[in-house]
Amino acid sequence: MYAAFRQHVYNWLFRLRGPESGVVVLVQRRVFILPTRQGLLFALVLVLMLTGSVNYGLSLGFVLTFLLGAMTINAMLYTYRNLANLRISSGRARAVFAGEIARFVLVIENPSDNDRYSVGFTRGAGDAEYADIGAQQTIYFAVPIPAPRRGILRAGRLTLFTQFPLGLYRAWSYFEPSTQCIVYPRPAPR
Repeated sequence: MYAAFRQHVYNWLFRLRGPESGVVVLVQRRVFILPTRQGLLFALVLVLMLTGSVNYGLSLGFVLTFLLGAMTINAMLYTYRNLANLRISSGRARAVFAGEIARFVLVIENPSDNDRYSVGFTRGAGDAEYADIGAQQTIYFAVPIPAPRRGILRAGRLTLFTQFPLGLYRAWSYFEPSTQCIVYPRPAPR
């Protein structure tokens, strides 16, 4: 019962709807952002600096604390902006043999005038692959997914994320392409 309730809340929170076809725009409701460990540690240091500045009446301590605090708020905005309004669609996936790596192509379009740096792609908890997307540019990114057995292989849910510019925050979004790949049986050795 608890697992079903947890799954229901998870689906509601992350708006899981299954495979998506067509172009998906990363609008405000699709981009999530939280501080990283380094961000939480930095916030703790800021609280300690503010406590020391209040305790000892340090004017320059206040200036430095509030300057660094403003920088972290700016970093949050830039981290979100690095993913916002990207347009993602799925391309084709070529057929592979069992035991090989299938490559699902994602078409990522950056319609804005800002470059997007260090945008990572991962499936599950696997290794991430990164790409930089220039202003007014479209890139084709191949996500490698192992194909252990024959049949139809779906890409599953992919995570797009970034920690740019300072690594204090992590912004991410989920995308589940409707593309599938045919996995043929492995040929018999000669």
